[in-house]
Amino acid sequence: MITFDSDSSIGSFSRWTDEQKRRIHETSMRVLEEVGVKIYSDEALVLLRAAGAAIGEDHLVKISRRMVDKALETAPSSFSLYKGSGEKAFDLKPNVVTFGTGTDMPEFVDLYTGDFRPGCLKDCENAAKVAHQCKSIDWIAPYVLAHDRDPRIADIYHFKAMRQYSDKPNLTLATDPYSLQGVIDMAAAQAGGYEALRDKPTFVHYAEPVSPLSNSAEALDKLLLCAEYGIPVTYTSGVIAGATGPVSLAGTLVVGNAECLTGLVVHQLKRQGAPFMYGCEASIMDMKTTVCMYGGPEYGLMNSFVGEMGRFYHLPSFGLSGATDANEVDFQMGAEMMYSMMTAIYGRQNFVHDNGYMGIGQMGSLQAIIGANELLTFVKRYAQDIAISEESLSFEAIMEEGPGGSFLEKKETFRKFRKEYYLPEFLNRYRNIAWAANGKERIADKFTQKAKAIVESESPEFIDTVTKDQFDEIIKEHAEFYRIES
Repeated sequence: MITFDSDSSIGSFSRWTDEQKRRIHETSMRVLEEVGVKIYSDEALVLLRAAGAAIGEDHLVKISRRMVDKALETAPSSFSLYKGSGEKAFDLKPNVVTFGTGTDMPEFVDLYTGDFRPGCLKDCENAAKVAHQCKSIDWIAPYVLAHDRDPRIADIYHFKAMRQYSDKPNLTLATDPYSLQGVIDMAAAQAGGYEALRDKPTFVHYAEPVSPLSNSAEALDKLLLCAEYGIPVTYTSGVIAGATGPVSLAGTLVVGNAECLTGLVVHQLKRQGAPFMYGCEASIMDMKTTVCMYGGPEYGLMNSFVGEMGRFYHLPSFGLSGATDANEVDFQMGAEMMYSMMTAIYGRQNFVHDNGYMGIGQMGSLQAIIGANELLTFVKRYAQDIAISEESLSFEAIMEEGPGGSFLEKKETFRKFRKEYYLPEFLNRYRNIAWAANGKERIADKFTQKAKAIVESESPEFIDTVTKDQFDEIIKEHAEFYRIES
């Protein structure tokens, strides 16, 4: 977690002017009022009609500026997230930046063979164990899809895996509202009830519109369920410039912004004051490969806009960093991860996901999580700035040593160097001769060794037997609902 002073150089950095942000907002308002959006949730349509929205044919809805303004007034400007134990983890408010892992990658790099294969539940468990050990990762998402579980109940298996092997807060996904209900039921069981969970939420849910300007029943009904239970939620557009959005980055941001505001309006109509997180996960389509990019410069550029727009709306914001289009731990991975981490810092998004994403959002590896943690620790030191005080200016020490003196043996050096300096765990700081003498060990191999050490050791568990039994009972109920044989 990074907390900036409001008057620090990074904390006051803005890429876009208020006028530019206002123009994005005003154009988004024209889209909502003049173009409209498709709404496929019956409950959302009832709420919108009662609030005065214009409901046309074929699920077309036009949302007024007044409705958006009202939703922005009632949504909270900040909220807190808690660990599974109930202890506060952090506040999501201006100038606080937190980092977490990515979500639901279908493919996984086997830790022992290096081969690509479909992910499984054991990978999800191991990812939670590794992420828990990573000090610069503040919260955990279901990193891998468990293909060895029925997809209709995989989400609740993912949630159990995360809670069993870490007490850090979570980002969750769900295939449908019933699956999300299972996650809520499990979180409430651990928290001591639904009111206790509302008072101290332990996870954020991710729901997503279908760009351009379409909102499925599943996504909106999950949004409404979060509002009902007071679960923090982000309704984040995944709009792609040149495909599901205009080729211009500004036009794509307009589409994504309008989609997120649609979710905000529906959410606040269900329950005013429920916690909502602004998000717009905009990227581009690569015109050579026709894939959505995660590691390019445009992604970081638009992502930093999200943090500024969240502050413009006085809402916590959902960001991205530490993702790469690379398929292995290499130069490209390091460059793209580091770049997006820096844009997240400058954009000051509050809840930054996808750290450890690989392969254009299709692949994960435990080594990538460890690598992302190393780079996050690096950039967090940059974000700490240089403290300027009477003590830190060290005049007395300089006076004492004078010209030609040495500060190496001073007690102050040994007392403070760990706080002042970034100390890498994996990055090389040996001269070539020493590096060669140590076997020319590759950083990627170090990541693999670290991952193996974690998953092969006895990991602590963070849910007791009673809670685990409650989780298993909820999983059983969902399996019976779908008539899934064990």
